Amino acid sequence: MKILTFDIGGANTKKFLYDSESGAILKNEIHYFPFWREFRDFPTFLSKLKEDASKVGFVFTAELSDAFRSKREGIEFLLEVCSSIFPVARFMDIDQRLLGYNEVKETLNLAAANYAASLYYLERNFGEGVLLDIGSTTTDIIPFRHGEKLYAKNDLDRMLAGQLLYHGCLRTPLSALACEISFRGGRIKPASELFAITADIYNILGEIENYSCETPDGRDKNPAESMQRVARMLCSDLDELGEDEIVKLCEAFREVQIDSIKYNVKMVMEDFEIDRVFLAGIGDFLGRRVCSRLKVEFKLLKEVTEVYNNLPCLGLAEALNDEGD
Repeated sequence: MKILTFDIGGANTKKFLYDSESGAILKNEIHYFPFWREFRDFPTFLSKLKEDASKVGFVFTAELSDAFRSKREGIEFLLEVCSSIFPVARFMDIDQRLLGYNEVKETLNLAAANYAASLYYLERNFGEGVLLDIGSTTTDIIPFRHGEKLYAKNDLDRMLAGQLLYHGCLRTPLSALACEISFRGGRIKPASELFAITADIYNILGEIENYSCETPDGRDKNPAESMQRVARMLCSDLDELGEDEIVKLCEAFREVQIDSIKYNVKMVMEDFEIDRVFLAGIGDFLGRRVCSRLKVEFKLLKEVTEVYNNLPCLGLAEALNDEGD
């Protein structure tokens, strides 16, 4: 039986096709689709991702895009489009229930439920831990324990509990990441403009292989252009600062991000008395540094599954398979 699952985000749509009988992973893909600019084209975009599958599942985070006036409006739009293209579609809610289109009673229970799908996989395979999933845009720090629901159930509560940080390793503006950083032996406040993003600093530092989002200035994604963008954060040009100083500046921004994640991971681990971390997402290079500094046990999910960068789709596929016919 082939199972097709999607994680529909505001910038990236993740797709996973799985053969439950052979265990073969047939497709594991990430497609860039900027909802805030092109949401009216989503039906055409999604139609092109169709596959022959017996079961189809969805989780969403794109409802938060400002293409929609509210999350409820966003969920209703996504439900209509997905169910019209895939009539057999099932939707996972924050309580890990699988619902058909006509079974959805409270649309907001589908909002940002992708982490619930990730936890389905982790609870089933590892029992207990903290998921540290550092993506392009956000960082999830989610406690899990088989048979219990430890996690907060909406984005606001997750932010209050330290389980959601709205910064990642690609799309985050540097001005949102740090209001002050170390520079030339002192402290400096970067410009509050969309001059550079985290993809630029990790491009310069050689931490990422794929600069898979748009650049702030529309120019190229090579390290030299990234350096120019980062220099602009200090109202300067590359030739004013030089490459060595730009690298130090990038390292300073990285330290701010690591410290932010480290603080929250420590808090969540202490709150739930959990002593091991599971690292996922394209930003796991940051997660390794966080865990090393905290001196905690961690497991890289990329060493367990090739779908480590698409965990919600994997968990959703397992849930659909466990559901039976």
